[in-house]
Amino acid sequence: METLFSRAFVLLIICLFQNIYAQESEIVKILNQNLKEDLEIKAEYNHFDDTLRIIKPYAIANGILSIEIESKKGNIHYVEKREVPISEIDAVEKDINVIFSANNDAVKITTTYLKKLYDEKDGTETSSLFFTGIRLQRQNKFLGESLQKAFEKAGYKIELGSWYD
Repeated sequence: METLFSRAFVLLIICLFQNIYAQESEIVKILNQNLKEDLEIKAEYNHFDDTLRIIKPYAIANGILSIEIESKKGNIHYVEKREVPISEIDAVEKDINVIFSANNDAVKITTTYLKKLYDEKDGTETSSLFFTGIRLQRQNKFLGESLQKAFEKAGYKIELGSWYD
């Protein structure tokens, strides 16, 4: 009887973790799809005056959400890797960019310059803001709502903050 209970408990735990993993995959899917769509938008006026290219798309490994993006702005050219533990994300919001806010400066940003204009230095910094790179889409509050639901299904509660277009 004890063995049967142990097996049932182990099976329950495995199913629970598979469901959480599936929801983490949904978070990544939503982010990658929207970033891809955003990068395909040809805006007449690029407020940011730069170009972005995805080096490594969104992924979650060991509870860390990450992305690696190449950016060119004038004569400055760099690769930026952004990482944040998904358990530290407490809100999704939009101002000029769709942003995750995180607790305790949990966002790690590693910048490697490929071409410099001044004396920029490679390095790592921390922040409480995780910029997703999704910025040209308009009227997309549904994105924040979708992310909020996917996080909840994965076992994380995040707020839907202000959403400005």
